[in-house]
Amino acid sequence: MQLKSMKYSQYKGKPQEWRLEGFTPGAINLIVGRNGTGKTRTLNVIGGLGKLLAGETPLFKTGHYEVSFDKAGKNIEYTLHYEDMKVLEERLVVAGKQVLDRGAGGQGKIYAEKIRKGENIDFQAPENQLACVTRRDSLQHPYFEDLYEWGKNLRQYLFGEKLGKDFYEVFKKGQPEADLDLKDTNKVVAIFHKGKKGYDERFLEGIKSDMGRIGFEIEDIDVGSPISFTFRGLAEEPGCIVLKEKDLVAHTDQLELSQGMFRALSLIIQLNYSQLASIPSCILIDDIGEGLDYERSSSLIKLLIEKAKTSAVQLVMSTNDRFVMNNVPLEYWCLMRRVSNVSKVYNYRNAKKQFEDFELTGLSNFDFFTSGAFEEQKPT
Repeated sequence: MQLKSMKYSQYKGKPQEWRLEGFTPGAINLIVGRNGTGKTRTLNVIGGLGKLLAGETPLFKTGHYEVSFDKAGKNIEYTLHYEDMKVLEERLVVAGKQVLDRGAGGQGKIYAEKIRKGENIDFQAPENQLACVTRRDSLQHPYFEDLYEWGKNLRQYLFGEKLGKDFYEVFKKGQPEADLDLKDTNKVVAIFHKGKKGYDERFLEGIKSDMGRIGFEIEDIDVGSPISFTFRGLAEEPGCIVLKEKDLVAHTDQLELSQGMFRALSLIIQLNYSQLASIPSCILIDDIGEGLDYERSSSLIKLLIEKAKTSAVQLVMSTNDRFVMNNVPLEYWCLMRRVSNVSKVYNYRNAKKQFEDFELTGLSNFDFFTSGAFEEQKPT
């Protein structure tokens, strides 16, 4: 199931009000825009929706989502409006049939497969909880499972941050491993350990191959004792990622890797595990390529696009790097402009003529970004 469109607003009518309009993502997307236009905020809004639908977080302060999904040609529309952490509206329409309609106070109607088939029945839900979470029932309300699975399997990566470079793990022999939250992107050591244990050479070769594609030739990679530092006063020494590059004699631990190389390695480890486990539904990556040189950044993006093309994963990346922009075809662009408190998105699906007309000019993608083709007059 893939996200097809999303409108969002928060703090309506208040000085803090912000709205997102025109976001109609495809299978592969690069959100581009100047600083402050709402790129990171948009990814956080998508990620926040995923956590809400999976029941992983309580309601935030305020929010109004109007989203649609596509599942093998079937249209799914979901509306959620809440204020002061109380639901005011929640609706779900599946293939044109309304199966959930709930308003303020928690009262509403819901379609039940096994009870009075063909009719919606009355129900009452807690004001501060989503009906699609509290009423999950694969027999009576199977249509909620699609929302849950999408939210549960969504992954969000902040490429501009450390992605677990300063996190280590203790693996005690003879004891069962603790449950692993695969959404915690700092847990890269634990995810690597789980991937090697579960998928062995397929997992390791996939990592080495992908790293080689972006210019980092790795001969060996494993979890081992730190090389460049020592933990004192601990009964069990934590493990970290240790690898050997082809052009180096000695192994290197994760602390000694450059930040750019480790970010790429962490992302590739986590994506390869998710792919082998058939987990991800949507992958969000903020500031893609941050900390990498031009060639490696370009190669990483090409690798991610290829992975998305050969899977059912929806890929949404963001950047304001001109080199990244020039290496991602305009067909994948979501160009973001902000006027006052409204962030608008333009792409091939809602502004096809402008995109096609620009491509005829022969100018670079970055020229399209700076051209002001979608600039609007700010209110006076």
